[in-house]
Amino acid sequence: MKIKIINQLKDNYSFVLYNRTLKSCVIDPAESTPILNFVFENNLSIKDIFITHHHKDHTSGVKGILSAFPEVNVHSPSAQIENTRFVLHDQDEVSSCLNTFKIIKTPGHTLDHIIYYDESNEVLFCGDTLFRLGCGRVFEGTLYEMYNSLKKINELNKKTIIYCGHEYTLNNLNFIEKVLKKKEAYLTVRKKIDHDFKNKGKTVPFLLEDEQRYNLFLNQNSKLATLIKKELGLTDFELFAYLRKTKDSF
Repeated sequence: MKIKIINQLKDNYSFVLYNRTLKSCVIDPAESTPILNFVFENNLSIKDIFITHHHKDHTSGVKGILSAFPEVNVHSPSAQIENTRFVLHDQDEVSSCLNTFKIIKTPGHTLDHIIYYDESNEVLFCGDTLFRLGCGRVFEGTLYEMYNSLKKINELNKKTIIYCGHEYTLNNLNFIEKVLKKKEAYLTVRKKIDHDFKNKGKTVPFLLEDEQRYNLFLNQNSKLATLIKKELGLTDFELFAYLRKTKDSF
């Protein structure tokens, strides 16, 4: 299975999954035109669309794809999302034309948010729940819900390759360096991010194992997080809440 990252809007990503059968599925389409251009250039047909949450920058491309491929199965967490044909729930297993996803409910960013975990291929499509060195803003859920949603990701196979919905990495790195004054701890991370931008033009995908080491929103029990908790006198959840609230105004 191959995964093509499609730039969308200002900083969104959508994903086209495909293989030699020329069948494909799409994750979180914001704009149909660049997706369809790639699909037609490679003689692919779209069989499934998978939506992580209801925000328009993850759903507004569905209508255009359906115009080109009217038989597409649209999977989402809510019947309120336009054109949904199959509503998915926590712990569901759903098979596409290419693979099988386990559905994990991750409220926080929105109440309906779900993520798609392909254990066999060791890939995760996490929408706006987790970002490289950060996490999604909490719009509809509570901080505690987001904290628990991230814990679910932290428990997955550390070799999981993660595809998130936005390119926020550099902003997240700048925030961590400035707020926690731990710039020296992120020198290697910055070099890797600079390398990714130079060679790929983006910092997605990324490895869960690296996030467990450096993403303090995700893991409050890393060596670095333990040091910061001690310095600030915070519990695991208090560290997460402090970072998320501070990031909101960064």
